[in-house]
Amino acid sequence: MTVRLSKRRVAAGVGALGLLLGLYAFAIEPYWIDVTRHEVGTGSREMVVLHVTDLHFSTPSSRERKVLEVMAEARPDLIVITGDSIVPRYDQAAFTEFMGKLRAPLGVFACPGNWEDWVGPSVYDCYRRAGVELLADKTVWLKGAPVELVGFSSYQSTVPDGGGRYRIALCHYPVILPPAAKKGVDLVFAGHTHGGQVRLPFIGALHTPFASGPYEAGWYQEGSTRMYVSRGVGTSILSIRFLCRPEIAVHRLRYDDKR
Repeated sequence: MTVRLSKRRVAAGVGALGLLLGLYAFAIEPYWIDVTRHEVGTGSREMVVLHVTDLHFSTPSSRERKVLEVMAEARPDLIVITGDSIVPRYDQAAFTEFMGKLRAPLGVFACPGNWEDWVGPSVYDCYRRAGVELLADKTVWLKGAPVELVGFSSYQSTVPDGGGRYRIALCHYPVILPPAAKKGVDLVFAGHTHGGQVRLPFIGALHTPFASGPYEAGWYQEGSTRMYVSRGVGTSILSIRFLCRPEIAVHRLRYDDKR
């Protein structure tokens, strides 16, 4: 009788623990945004870059409010958005309004992700109306800083030769790192992986999407090219995160004019 009762208590305890972990993974961690701060480079010039990715906007939520709070506190010189900003059924007016609130002296720039490709032209119209410049296989020289910014539309995009300035690349897909390194890109911002969304101790991410390669989250380097892969703000497919908090990254970049 005692053994049976003990087994029942163990089963009840395991069930309760599973329920608590499920509640945490679905209701708490997806909204518990981690603001990470990074010091990059050792040059004489300085720039603060706010990196937002994988927002997966549907309707306004606490996630978007947090992005605006971080922007107000960090006062970035440049804001970069590396794709997957929306879901198929999203509130276009609310999304445009939110994007229009993103402001930085050197501009707000985005590259497309796979969800932008799947949703179609409406999201590009929202970017345009909000004053966000979309870089889809396009290069711009920032006004007010000796920096060349290039954005890619795909993991198969061709990386162009540089123009002699410090180069920052925006690509949704982390596998852009090797070709970017071959072309002498200095810094790459990427997303797409969500850090796996669900990570286990000693194992890491249980799954990452196509074109992630070996790059799950955080810093990577090939040659002199560094890449930061953000875990992203939103979630994809399932609204779940475990040991992989959503992220907004603030980078204090120090660099030199290469000319």
